[in-house]
Amino acid sequence: MKALLVWPILPNSFWSYQEALDLAGLRSTTPPLGLITVAAMLPDNWELRLVDRNVQHETEADWEWCDIVILSAMLVQRQDLRSLIQKGVALGKKVAVGGPLVTSVPEFALEAGAHYLILDEGECTIPMFLAALTNGDERGIFRAVEKPDVTQTPIPRFDLLNLDAYLLVTLQFSRGCPFQCEFCDIINLFGRKPRTKTPEQMLAEFEIIYQMGWRRTILL
Repeated sequence: MKALLVWPILPNSFWSYQEALDLAGLRSTTPPLGLITVAAMLPDNWELRLVDRNVQHETEADWEWCDIVILSAMLVQRQDLRSLIQKGVALGKKVAVGGPLVTSVPEFALEAGAHYLILDEGECTIPMFLAALTNGDERGIFRAVEKPDVTQTPIPRFDLLNLDAYLLVTLQFSRGCPFQCEFCDIINLFGRKPRTKTPEQMLAEFEIIYQMGWRRTILL
């Protein structure tokens, strides 16, 4: 299977820091950590290409190459996400979508034409998605009834990134939050009980990006 993983455009906002990035000669603030974590959960015999459209757009050759397009997005990326879903469908590609936006508003991706909705946390729902592909299912919506143990989460595929394009690298230590900030949807997505990775997991992630030459800011 040839999979094209695409992170949609983040429009200029408080979180994009575009003017500061331009001054620094960088392309984007942070890499798509969720998408490269998903990449680590896909079968070893799949061929993967990752495109962060905030760094560089995919080519028509990328679209021709792939069998399936896997997308993730936050709410602010909804416009580009819709366009990508529609383009994939128009080209006859299977389109799978996950992430915070479609987990919160699944009908958005369905209306745009997505074939597979991989909702909630991927440790639970990616195996369901892969089983559906194996069974030849043309469509599917995959939801989790429980929260996964993040000590079983694989190391993200940092090797798929062009690290030189980013202001900082993000690493995830925990999911879930005990607080009730009114502006945040973390508790809706990940629950109120924090689940944490082990020190050994975190050291392994630090070591990988260090060996890749990263010497700038890390956001935990």
